[in-house]
Amino acid sequence: MDIQQRPGIRTVMLLLLLAGAMPPVLGHDHHGANMNFDAGEPIGGVLKAHIFLMSVAFGALFPVGLVLGLKKNKWHVPVQATGGVLAIVGFILGHAHGGRAFPDNAHSKFSWFMLWLLVGQLGAGIYLKLHTERRFNDRARPFVKIAHKIMAIVMVVATYVQVLLGVVAWLGYCYDGYFGQCLAHLIMGSSFLAYGVWLLLLVRVATPWLTRIGRSPELYDSALIMVWGLFNTFTEHGFVEKAHGWSHKDLQHTSLGVIWFCGGLLSTYMLRKSSPADRSMFPAIILIFTGCAMGAHEQDTEFSTQVHFVFGLSLVLAGLTRCVEIMLITTGLVRSDSKAPNPFQYIPVFFLCHSGMAFMSANKQNVAAIEAMGIDIGTFSLAYLSISFLLFLYAYFLIQLYIDLGSRNEKSTSLPTSEDGVAYHSVSQAVDPARFSPRASEDIPRDPHVLFDAADEGILDHQDRGSLNGVHRYRGSPRSSDEIELGPMRSV
Repeated sequence: MDIQQRPGIRTVMLLLLLAGAMPPVLGHDHHGANMNFDAGEPIGGVLKAHIFLMSVAFGALFPVGLVLGLKKNKWHVPVQATGGVLAIVGFILGHAHGGRAFPDNAHSKFSWFMLWLLVGQLGAGIYLKLHTERRFNDRARPFVKIAHKIMAIVMVVATYVQVLLGVVAWLGYCYDGYFGQCLAHLIMGSSFLAYGVWLLLLVRVATPWLTRIGRSPELYDSALIMVWGLFNTFTEHGFVEKAHGWSHKDLQHTSLGVIWFCGGLLSTYMLRKSSPADRSMFPAIILIFTGCAMGAHEQDTEFSTQVHFVFGLSLVLAGLTRCVEIMLITTGLVRSDSKAPNPFQYIPVFFLCHSGMAFMSANKQNVAAIEAMGIDIGTFSLAYLSISFLLFLYAYFLIQLYIDLGSRNEKSTSLPTSEDGVAYHSVSQAVDPARFSPRASEDIPRDPHVLFDAADEGILDHQDRGSLNGVHRYRGSPRSSDEIELGPMRSV
């Protein structure tokens, strides 16, 4: 591929060079520790454009592009290139806006990591698109390919973190003495949200993977709960901020970490040699006890206590519905290997997502701001319930897109019927693999009826890619005996 013949690639490469050359002076006077910050001051048009462009690029185009890339769809490169252009323009606008001033914040600092991650991701994509292995022995290509996929996955997680930090910076939360409790709510809420997305992946696409690995789904839940409990046990008291004695909140949070570690350790040990058919309710029981404890968690205000009760109720419902789901599967009322999940299996997933949103919203500054606006607990709960529905829709859409693209690829490789004007039939014969080596390709007897090898969708090994006169072996084909022969054509 010649770069001069690809103006799109030249444009993206130029933008990458400009982005990499941008000096830190773009961190303008609107981001600084000495600025007078007023969360009530309206934001300017440039900052609104920054928010819009970044939302489209990182919230829509990059995740969709990741799914398209996993399925090797032809729209992967255009979608990612468009997202890259919008992200770089949005980055420049974010460091050149007027209007509201912001204190020194993690969102502006983390943006530089996002920029270099984006540069690396797009640069690796362009490198792979140039197909340098056709010109010389490119030994770096396999490593670049792996790095490209890893950076794409990291980009999804980093995007979530950056959006969360952007909301925090916009609202002006987590400053002064609120940093520790704010960080705890954001991390724990995000962990419950990630747990819900993990269960959604298990329900929708992970059944073949679990069958191949040969382990129970709850084994991974239990291991994560055990590790997370161990982390919480030693970080809930005086880890971020200096603590003065043990409060009842410190004791309760630390005890929750202990029960997560002990319960996760028990369930992990019980499932250490389990098969996919073996299930455990202990992760769900841990959720139930955590929800009960958080629902009775005493707070400074009545409204904050009610918010924590809603969070605890969501966790209890997630645990109870998870127990019912496992009972239905183990009794045979619901098939775990079915392609179409039972509708009930989505209920615990949703309650986990909602519990994460509820806990993130329960930090002191947010609760105080909502209460000052005169909003009651009913309206508050319904508002965040609506956000939980949208987040669930977002995750479900990406997973469903992945499934639909896979189904479409399977349909595209199916054999045409006689209604297409051509009759196809499979020829099963033993073929010597040596016939298809590049050195022996010139000596292969030509059969004008053989079109292609139906066992794979990959790239032809032979340089003569456009020829339909010879027998072609597809790279990575699991078998060399399945070829498609063109039968007699009839007039249409």
